[in-house]
Amino acid sequence: MKLNLTDRISKVQSKKDRMLNELKRSQSRRLFFGLNVFFFLTASQVLKGFYLEWIALLVLFPLFYYFLKQSRHKKKFYDSLECLQNFYQKEEDFKQGKLVDPVPVDNMSDTNLARDLDLHLLLPQVQRCFSIQGHKKLNDWLCQKSEHSTRAKRQSYMQELILFPGLVRRIQLHPTVNLVDFKRIEKEVSRGFFPEKIAWKWIVPISWVLTFFLLFLPTPDILWKITLLTYIGSMLTYLKHTSPIFTRMQDLHSDFSELHEKIDRIELLASRLSFLPFLKKKHVSRDIHKLDRLISLMSLKTNPILFYILNLIVPWDFILAELCEKARLSFQNNFKSWSKEIIELEALSSLANLNIYHDTHWAEEKENAFLSFSEVSHPLINQNTIVTNDFNSFENKIFIITGSNMSGKSTFLRAVGINFCLAQIGAPVFAKNFYFESRQIVSCIRVSDSLRDGQSYFYAEVKRMKHILDLAKEEKVFFLIDEPLRGTNNKERLIGNQRYLKATLNFDACGFISTHDLELTQLSQTDPRIINYHFSEKWDEEDLVFDYKIKEGPSKSTNALKILAREGL
Repeated sequence: MKLNLTDRISKVQSKKDRMLNELKRSQSRRLFFGLNVFFFLTASQVLKGFYLEWIALLVLFPLFYYFLKQSRHKKKFYDSLECLQNFYQKEEDFKQGKLVDPVPVDNMSDTNLARDLDLHLLLPQVQRCFSIQGHKKLNDWLCQKSEHSTRAKRQSYMQELILFPGLVRRIQLHPTVNLVDFKRIEKEVSRGFFPEKIAWKWIVPISWVLTFFLLFLPTPDILWKITLLTYIGSMLTYLKHTSPIFTRMQDLHSDFSELHEKIDRIELLASRLSFLPFLKKKHVSRDIHKLDRLISLMSLKTNPILFYILNLIVPWDFILAELCEKARLSFQNNFKSWSKEIIELEALSSLANLNIYHDTHWAEEKENAFLSFSEVSHPLINQNTIVTNDFNSFENKIFIITGSNMSGKSTFLRAVGINFCLAQIGAPVFAKNFYFESRQIVSCIRVSDSLRDGQSYFYAEVKRMKHILDLAKEEKVFFLIDEPLRGTNNKERLIGNQRYLKATLNFDACGFISTHDLELTQLSQTDPRIINYHFSEKWDEEDLVFDYKIKEGPSKSTNALKILAREGL
């Protein structure tokens, strides 16, 4: 059963209102007792013998501290509720067709497919990734065909994830301030802390041990003084060589601070799943906690006097430097394993949300069956008001879609295309049923000329259509073409489209072509592999009404002249 987002948002808002009132009360009490502590301590300097300072320290200050901690806790809880509400609201906005800032088309793995099918608009709606590599992984998946075994594996993993919506949500809830860059972290981790090999470094601990023992042994004083001077000289030289380590550790810590809270949640989720074997072992959180401890110990460098006194007593910096290098090697050995699992989990959990929060179902692949679906919809249109469509064809054919302007031809093509892309990667689809045969999807819907390349609209369109034919010579192709050859005159467009459709029939290519050329539908009379469908409309007095439903057969109506007449043209 899908989560009722509106109900969830309303409940979270009620909790926020209650928590805000409690937070204000805690803050008022904190202020009250804080001012009383100050007042009593000040008054104690004037009114001697009334033990006002003891009342301030033993009674009022503990109460002030209690309400200070309570207000911080409530503020943190309030912020968590606000974050949860924003998360639910984002899913609800997606459901209502409210668009967010798109990904630049040039950043998509397949720019033509992304532009044609609005994948650059879908990606920011779907993705809940917190790393650069997670974003790229989801981008690549959306634009690329995957093998059957890969699809089946992803689908089974997502079906596991939807059993734990709360744990999945906790990973995605708190967006990182900056996207985590695993490649940069890997580069940093693989670089040793020591800029060069220090062959003499063991002089530091050896001279320190000798000095310690010689101090307590009945030996001439000159011996321990010599070893002490040796220790001090070697330690100062060592500190000079290892001075960048603290900065490097701080950089690593800042990189992992974005992951720190998420790692614990990811490992908890991984313990419930059948995949993510390395994250199950909880090595990542162990290594990050070790890094935190070392950073805390190395922070002593911020106090130079105490730092040098401590290093005079024990080889503090030497011990920490060696521990840091050991921790770095541990990170280096394990990093690729767990970062790869986290990146895949980001992409999988983003797609799993489609089934948790939206009315989607799982697609099913069938060999030698072209395409069959029921109640398919475009995911970027308000799901509460959208008109769904059914289509059934278990034969590889070419389907010509005709219809008047604004009747829904292009939207239908994009709805089919987006859901086909989702099905091809094992993701949930916006349809009640969706059966498909695995094919390489290509499209020619939004074509533009290029002033930079000196390429006209017509020539750009011809190149895109030629690419479809070239690809069909090598593999199975599913194509979507919207109003082909619109960049030329009616007569040549008709002849060109007729020849093009006949050429595609020579290869294992099938798909949809939308057109305004009603003469093109006559090809179905000579070749049974070409089937006609259409969208229609009707006039309700002076208004044009569309039902946006696909129907069999060619279109029998037009509306361009009526629209022109209504506008007085």
